[in-house]
Amino acid sequence: MINSNHGKTYNSFAEHPLAPLYFKYIDILIAKDLNQDVQRLLDIANSPLTDENIKIIAEIVASMEMLIKDDYNEFSELEELSGNPN
Repeated sequence: MINSNHGKTYNSFAEHPLAPLYFKYIDILIAKDLNQDVQRLLDIANSPLTDENIKIIAEIVASMEMLIKDDYNEFSELEELSGNPN
């Protein structure tokens, strides 16, 4: 995965600047006792990026971004993780 803004190549998504948002999603799953997919999601974040993995990651990060942009939500602390304090 290449960060188009800085030309940096990442070996896995876990190294990407948006990874904390993805891992926050995993933390939410754990907190809600929805652990069935947690190990799979952790493996995806730390494995080489395939088209399938990118699709899964993109859906999760996009969902988390939508939660952040919601006017009233319980995830306001996620704004800091996204790097977009608007």
